Order: sequence, then C-alpha cells, then structure tokens
Amino acid sequence: MAVKVKNTKTSDKASTDKSTKIDEKPNDEVITELPVENNIATDDKADTDPDSQYKTVLVGQARTLSAKSKGLISFELALNTDDKCRYLRLTRNSNGGLFSKSWCSLEAIFSLLEQQAVDKPFKSSIFKAVIKGGSANNVSFLSAVLRCEELSLILKSEKSQFLHLVNPLLVNQRDRLTKLKPLPTPTLK
Repeated sequence: MAVKVKNTKTSDKASTDKSTKIDEKPNDEVITELPVENNIATDDKADTDPDSQYKTVLVGQARTLSAKSKGLISFELALNTDDKCRYLRLTRNSNGGLFSKSWCSLEAIFSLLEQQAVDKPFKSSIFKAVIKGGSANNVSFLSAVLRCEELSLILKSEKSQFLHLVNPLLVNQRDRLTKLKPLPTPTLK
C-alpha cells in the first residue's frame, strides 16, 4: 500500500493568482508514492477478549434479598490466570434490574468481611468498596450472591432480611473456594 504525498513548488504566479480553483492542480505538482510499513506494531490485548485471562471455577444463582421477589441473580467465580487470584462477577438478573458485570476481587471481599465484627449485623452498603459501577443494585445483588449456598460467605441476620452477618466458618469457605479448579471448556476447532 502506498500513501500519496503532494510536493508542490510555489511560484510567484501561483501564489498571486486568486482565480485558481481549489480542485485544479497546478502544472508543477509532483506526486510521490511512499511505501507504508505493513508490520506496524499493534496492541494485541486490545484485539482480544478482555475476559480471556479468567477461567471459570464456579457458576451459580442466588435468590434476591427481598422475600417478595422471586428473582435470581446469576454469578460466576473465576481464576485470573495472570495474577492467580479468584474474582467474582454478577452475570444476569432474571428480573431485569441494572447491575455491573465487572470483576470483583474475592480477596478484597474476604478482607472486607474479616474487618466486620462476627456478631454484629451490617448493611450491603459495605460492599461499595469492592464493586465498581454506578447502579444502586450492585451491593444488594452482590450480598445476595455472597449469601447463597454455593458461596455462603455471609448469613442473613435475624433482625432484618436486608442485614447480614459474617459466616463464622468464613475461613473454611475461603479455603474451599480457593481450591476450586477451572471448569472444563470446549476446545475451538
């Protein structure tokens, strides 16, 4: 492929002649073709799937926190092959409410839960520190997922359906979740 570059010679006549049309080419114009390098370095990561470094270890669904709702929140727990850490994300809401599909560090969630008093209820809002996105649903949906049987990192408080307690067996749950191996994936042909 070649790029055309205009090399024009300015003469006194051409610069003073105001009647020349823009589309007309002066007689002394020379067009030079320059080779264009085909092997230009590109950022390979921009062309690939941003989630390609995540290998799914667990897929599940959790009931929403509200007893009035029959909705389910789907989630995915994955191993990041770059940093070897586990990440959690919300993937679907059966009721259609907005939420963030960004990955949350499971380590950050554990760290946040370890800071909570074991016997003191807390609100879902504490999870604002670990989940990105502007939707108000994010923290309650994440709480519902953390409460589900597959993860069971937090428990429902007896005081309110919207308050949580840290699972006293959090250390056991952490060990179990960090030992999960990636699920088999079909190979592309």
